[in-house]
Amino acid sequence: MKCNKAKKIAEILKKKYKIGNIDYVIVAGSGLLDAVVDLEDITIVPYDKIRMPKSRVSGHSGKFIFGKYCGKNVAIVSRVHYYEYGDMNKVRLPYEVLSYLDTKKVILLTASGGINKTFRVGDIMLISDHINFTGQNPLVAIKDLKFTSMTNAYDKDMFNKMAQIADENDINVRQGVHIQFLGPSYETMAEIAFAKSIGADSVSMSTVFDCIICNYLGMKVAGIASIVNVFSGNEENLDHKKVLDDAQKTCQKIKIILSELLKE
Repeated sequence: MKCNKAKKIAEILKKKYKIGNIDYVIVAGSGLLDAVVDLEDITIVPYDKIRMPKSRVSGHSGKFIFGKYCGKNVAIVSRVHYYEYGDMNKVRLPYEVLSYLDTKKVILLTASGGINKTFRVGDIMLISDHINFTGQNPLVAIKDLKFTSMTNAYDKDMFNKMAQIADENDINVRQGVHIQFLGPSYETMAEIAFAKSIGADSVSMSTVFDCIICNYLGMKVAGIASIVNVFSGNEENLDHKKVLDDAQKTCQKIKIILSELLKE
């Protein structure tokens, strides 16, 4: 059972905006709205118009964008981070709404730090798996409690198709494991060293929660990390504006991959 608020919002979207049967959802991370595909027949629904929590983070649109791409029904979504409100119900809400709209597949984009020392700013990484290092789980105390399998957390078919598309378009992509810290502070150098030692290749303050929620709701998930900084041990202070600027370096490559993937 999903929350009543999600059901009410979904009913508004169905009745007032004629939205439903979503084939693909794209969750645009910080500075990555330009990476999403160009939709036709667009309907924009700001979160505050339907009593959704608006993002407090620069670089997140705080709205649903619905439209069509190559005959597919597509939604572009602005995520809500746990650190913004300290309320996991708000983190789950966009996905619970989308599940009432019969969403099938979700592609998570995230602006990330590169832990793998071979990575460079402007790289993109296909997420093969993740590590939850937040000390939290978005399913704790959920009404319809069930043990959710995360064995195929990132759908292998979509992962392989994205790798194939990148190869066919001469796009160099990395592959690896993503780790989420809770935020909103950036990680210490000791924390990054630890994350590297346990097998993480990229890090952000999101994505893992989103993936867990989507798997719980029965949606297939793919993930792409945009590498906006690389941890070398000689960093200057990290800055969110620079994260947004550097995310732009990856948008065109991600857009090509998404444009081909959504044709499937």
